[in-house]
Amino acid sequence: MFPSPPVACNLGSVGTNNVIRVLAVDHNPLMREGLALLVRLQPDMQLVGAVATAEEAVHMYIEQRPDVTLMDLDLPAESAFGAIRKIRAQDAGARIIGLTTYEPDALWARALAAGACQCVAKDGLSDSLPRLIRNGQPPVLDNSVPPENGG
Repeated sequence: MFPSPPVACNLGSVGTNNVIRVLAVDHNPLMREGLALLVRLQPDMQLVGAVATAEEAVHMYIEQRPDVTLMDLDLPAESAFGAIRKIRAQDAGARIIGLTTYEPDALWARALAAGACQCVAKDGLSDSLPRLIRNGQPPVLDNSVPPENGG
């Protein structure tokens, strides 16, 4: 069983009267475009950027100040964790959702320790991500996955 790490911040609900501004960060162009499409299909969301690197993520966050940042945890050179820390240093209230290939693993714990509010596996994004962005409710997890998958 994967122990639940402490949550770094409260994702909570985004105001329902406003459009939710989302930044997508993923090194894989196909995944990045999929995230962008998923966000664009939501009538209450606006994509403010879709970038491939940690450096671009920090720059775009500072420039756009999105309501929610979707951060690929598998960025090259483990730079996602540095980007999360830099964004949280700029804005302690930043709402960052870590995205990974696997259910709870060591990357999840590292992302939460760096300041991500929540993590979610990429294989269920179309079903769970819009709800998670809107109201901070994570999907139901199967904690039987060993903690070292892909970590």
